[in-house]
Amino acid sequence: MLLNLYSLVKTIFSFVLVICPLVIFHELGHYLAARWQGVSVESFSIGFGPALYQWKDKNGTVWKISPYLLGGYVKFLGDEDPSGLTTKDSDEQSSITNKKPWQKIIIAFAGPFANYLLAFGLIATMVLTVGLPDLNEPIIGKVSESSPAKGVLFPKDKILQIQDHPIGSFQDILSVLESTPLRNTLHFNVYRDDEVVEVDLKSEKTPSLNEVWKGNVGITPGCTWKKVPTESYIGSIFTVFINESKRPLEIFKKSNMTNLSGPLGIAHQARDVLEQKDPGMIILLMTSLSIALGFFNLLPIPLLDGGNIVLSVAEWILGRPIPHRFTQVLLWISIFILGLVFLYSSFKDLTRYVIIKNILQYICH
Repeated sequence: MLLNLYSLVKTIFSFVLVICPLVIFHELGHYLAARWQGVSVESFSIGFGPALYQWKDKNGTVWKISPYLLGGYVKFLGDEDPSGLTTKDSDEQSSITNKKPWQKIIIAFAGPFANYLLAFGLIATMVLTVGLPDLNEPIIGKVSESSPAKGVLFPKDKILQIQDHPIGSFQDILSVLESTPLRNTLHFNVYRDDEVVEVDLKSEKTPSLNEVWKGNVGITPGCTWKKVPTESYIGSIFTVFINESKRPLEIFKKSNMTNLSGPLGIAHQARDVLEQKDPGMIILLMTSLSIALGFFNLLPIPLLDGGNIVLSVAEWILGRPIPHRFTQVLLWISIFILGLVFLYSSFKDLTRYVIIKNILQYICH
């Protein structure tokens, strides 16, 4: 039980370490755009809840660090709440309520834009330093705890053969495992420390995010890096950025809804990547999450930046502010929708991870 609690704490710490820079960058986008458009910023918070630490700068902005590090917010003069969906009248020119719709759109769009800009910078750093990732090499990235492979296979092992099947890619490993009956003994030829070794282990099915094939032995793919020629730097950076930007769209495919991850799933992924101690993989994870954060906030749902953009466009077209009662109704509808998404993704996460399930079983008994 203590080991499981330690793993849970480690997972939470990994989540904070990876997510906080992305949240800070997102909120800085809103903050800088607001200052640019002459809007006074009352508070800038990393996290939600009562402030653990805060200070006020010379411009009157209160900077906060709060305990629930699932996000953050920037509260402008004229906002009734940090969502920016409900406002209060103010005579001050620096109030968000006295700005034109196009200015509100700029401020709302700046947060997601900052995340995409950060992702582009991270990709450029990755391409220039470690190169491009190849996730299909038959190299082990992580061995799951309490799995048949633990103590038999190790990170950075390269699988050459399983039974009499030669292995050329990680997909080949999955194909062999998918056709292997549960509990069948598997014979592996592995390249490790400049020599080929032979090991035997049994496969078993364990519920975990990247290990859903039948006959799982508890391994997830590693990554090799290929240097990029100088003349290909710019093209490679844009290619990776475009491909990563398309990835969030895949979640709307019906078959991919089961892979939706909430905070628990993201935290588990962050821990797995940090444990590999591969700077390139850390950059790649933060790139994917930064784009996902920017994309998610652009969805046309009130409470999110995309919802505020839609309302500002409507205000621009109508030539008058949206009625307060209408925005209040939208606020509660969006809370309901986002609450359902959070509960669904959290439920999927809880059914995926053995550590969390073991803790829940311990508590229930």
